[in-house]
Parts: sequence; structure tokens; C-alpha cells
Amino acid sequence: MYRALRIQPMRELFTMQDSMDRLVNSFFDTTGSDENGAVAPRVDMKQDEDKVTVKMVIPGVKKDDIEISVADNVLTVKAEVKEQKEEKDEKAVYHLRETRWSSYYREISLPTEVEAEKATADYEDGILTLELPKAEIVKPKVISIGAGKKETGK
Repeated sequence: MYRALRIQPMRELFTMQDSMDRLVNSFFDTTGSDENGAVAPRVDMKQDEDKVTVKMVIPGVKKDDIEISVADNVLTVKAEVKEQKEEKDEKAVYHLRETRWSSYYREISLPTEVEAEKATADYEDGILTLELPKAEIVKPKVISIGAGKKETGK
């Protein structure tokens, strides 16, 4: 009539811990990824009178594997971390493999018109720095007020 109920506290504890880990990671992971698995790198963007500066964190990528373009006032950056080929060893077996081979993709609307032809890019220690000069048409112009002629009325 009665069935013995098996309680497995350790399994329940690990299941709960996995669920909490997924919940916390999904809450704090703002980088996200698109449907193709490309990660959206974190970005800092600022502008001054002459240029827009963009810093993007893209770790583990060779600079030759980064593609940068500007079209219709949208900056697009694509990059890919390629898996390094290693010699096959039939006796070697991975016990843990957490290295991530992924791609990065980010489109950013720029706050102002820029001259893409004059842009510069630097990649060092996993940080891509772009300097995009503002287009002349959007740079502030200083208009000086000339001294007017005073006429004396007689």
C-alpha cells in the first residue's frame, strides 16, 4: 500500500545550486549573445569637440581577425577567436575544457556623423580603441561678432 519514498538530499542540493547559478549568471550577464552565438563585447563610447572614441573589450583575438566598418552612421565590429589546432594524442583525454572559441559582433549607432576614412584603430591587451573624427559639418563653428560702425546723427 505504501510506497517507500527515497530522499536524496545531496542530489537535490546540487540541482538547486545549478538552478541558482543559472539564475544569477543570466541576471548579471549583460553581454549576451545573438542567435548565432556571437558575443556582444562591452563598449565605452565618448565624444569631444573633434572625435568620437570607442573602446571595446575583445579578449583573445588576433588583430588580423577583427573587421571594422562604418555605414549609415553605424559602427560594426566583427571578430572571431579561432580554435588552435593541436596535435592529436590518442592517449590524452580532456577532463575539463572551458576554453571558449567564439565570435564577437556588435553594431553601435554613433552619436554624430563621422569621417570613417580618417578613423584610426589600435588593438592592445584585448582592448580595441577606435578614434573616429567628427565630420566637418557637425563640428561647432565659432562666429565672431564684428565691430559695427556707429553713425553720428546730425
